[in-house]
Amino acid sequence: MAQDAEPIRDLITGPLAELGLLVEEVKPFAAGARRSLTIIVDLAGETTDPVSSETIVEATRIVSEVLDPAPLFNDHPYTLEVSSPGAFRALTEPRHYRRVLGRTLDITEAGRSGKDAHLHADLLEVDEDGILVKDTKSETTRRLGYGEIDHAQVLLKFR
Repeated sequence: MAQDAEPIRDLITGPLAELGLLVEEVKPFAAGARRSLTIIVDLAGETTDPVSSETIVEATRIVSEVLDPAPLFNDHPYTLEVSSPGAFRALTEPRHYRRVLGRTLDITEAGRSGKDAHLHADLLEVDEDGILVKDTKSETTRRLGYGEIDHAQVLLKFR
């Protein structure tokens, strides 16, 4: 039986907000005897700081305490995982872009194909309408509206 995510989200949103966290995603999973619940949280507010492991530990404790009395998965045992979105998350909201301000992005532009569709650029500014980026190759700045972006994520650099 599939578990509905919205009642779970409703139960944990308030307590996690008190810790300064937003609930990004609730992913219940049930197949045969295997049941799991993954909660993705992110820091609220205008910070570029990562979610610390200490914060994840505290969030896990809070979620566990809130959900233990709830009859999830017809009271069958399940695995609980609480984590942050991670480095490979797709940037889909202005808030996501603000969280990675100053980082280099891999952007696929909408309506383009091939090599012309991909842009590696440093994220300079973010507002409700779009982003200002500096192309890492040409060093030119460009403004992109969110509708002009098909996909964007942080480009990881290994040293």
